[in-house]
Order: sequence, then C-alpha cells, then structure tokens
Amino acid sequence: MFRRKPSERRPAAASQRADGQAGFTLIEALVALAVAAVCLGATGILMAKNNRTVRQIDQRLALVSTLRKVEVALPDRKSLAGASLSGEMAGSAWAVGATPVADPSPPTANKTPSDWTPQLVVVKVRGPSGSLVELETLRLVPRIAQ
Repeated sequence: MFRRKPSERRPAAASQRADGQAGFTLIEALVALAVAAVCLGATGILMAKNNRTVRQIDQRLALVSTLRKVEVALPDRKSLAGASLSGEMAGSAWAVGATPVADPSPPTANKTPSDWTPQLVVVKVRGPSGSLVELETLRLVPRIAQ
C-alpha cells in the first residue's frame, strides 16, 4: 500500500557491519559490562550500609528494652533515696543513681515546706559493644522529718 521511495530509506545502524550483519562491537560490550559493574557496586555499598544501620537499631532497641526492665524493677521511693545501684542484665551493665534536687526558689517566711522532695534518678545501660543509653527522670520522695 505505502511504499517508500529509495531516498526515504532508514540510515544503517551504527553497529551494522559493511556486509549487512548486525551485532555489538567489543568496545560496546565492554562499556555495557562496565556500567553494569558500577551499578552493582553502588547497590552493594547501599546494602552494606543498610545492614549496618539495621544492626545498630537492633542494638539500640535491646538497650532500651533493658533500660525499661531496670526502671520497672527499681526499689520503692524510700529505698531509692540517695542510693547508687548497679548490676548486669541481658549482657548489659546498668547503673542507677539517685540524688535529691534542691528547691531553686528563694525561701520565704510564709512558705510551708512540701511533704515531698524531688529526686533526680539517672539510669544508664551500657551494651556489650560499648554503646550507652541514659534516662534521667524525677521521682518524688517523702520528706524526711527533721
């Protein structure tokens, strides 16, 4: 139906040889292999970095889990006052320190002292790899009668 004129013929492809057979040259094949190698190398680097990040997150979650277990097992308010505790749990070393917090407001004549004293409680957990998780919180303890 539609015929092309001889002048409208498509130009020959760059990889087509003079004898009419098509194919890749050795340089084209080497360039393709080099591009594939670069892509695979970049993918390998990303996968290695991803694996390291996942390991770090797993270690951090294990430390936070241990920290929560230590926090839940803390002694009652009176026993913890001014105490320093330490131990080991799930392969991680932990330490708990409790210190009273001074009232920062200036004393006044008509101010009645509170029945409670704030106490700073610091819980630290160090994992086998040396990473550290620390939690600082306040606890109210009954004021000791003077």
